[in-house]
Amino acid sequence: MEQKGVMLMSPKKEQLEELEEESPKSVKILDAAFDLFTQRGLEDVSMADIAAKAKVSEDLIYELFTTKQNLAVRTATQVWATRMESLFPTFLKPKFQSLKGIEQLHDILYLFIKLYEKETDFLRFIYLFDAYAVKEKIPKESMSVYEAKILLLKQIISDAIQKGISDGTINEKFLSYGDLLYFTLMHTFFSEAQKLSLSGKMLDMDSQLQGSVQLKLLADLLLASLK
Repeated sequence: MEQKGVMLMSPKKEQLEELEEESPKSVKILDAAFDLFTQRGLEDVSMADIAAKAKVSEDLIYELFTTKQNLAVRTATQVWATRMESLFPTFLKPKFQSLKGIEQLHDILYLFIKLYEKETDFLRFIYLFDAYAVKEKIPKESMSVYEAKILLLKQIISDAIQKGISDGTINEKFLSYGDLLYFTLMHTFFSEAQKLSLSGKMLDMDSQLQGSVQLKLLADLLLASLK
């Protein structure tokens, strides 16, 4: 089934590289901030703590980042960008592009499961950062670069959904939902992954392997619901 008026706009390689990269000094500080924020939460970590962890002066941190809020946002941006670097090349390969829409969506969700298995701290940090950003009321304009990183992935997932509707592997009834379908799917899946990253080791019956099994089951249920 062909849907007219659907234009697929997967980000090109140059788009994935166009956002400014951090300097080596900044990366050293951002890595230290990520470790401390993940371990203790953003609110309980000071600029002095980060300076000590990174083995730099506190003055240098203020010179490069100005405020803790800016440091938190740039940490989130760097964390998201570096973790996504392992995923984006897959989306640019002819093999992925040749898949049907539902198959692309399957591969995307399963790549996130692999990310959960290898980078549980990443999901924990993003959860903590989101809560911090809301509580601190960080202005939207301060989050623009971070949002741009996320939108690259959103475009790829949205394209897969639209392709699935066009090729008939996703039920055409979902066409009317637009971005609501994307947000519902990814919020459901990502929230579960974050919950598992926060509490997956709390009980003996919880383990990272069990978390992966749960995420695979959830992915399969979500994909089945789209057909």
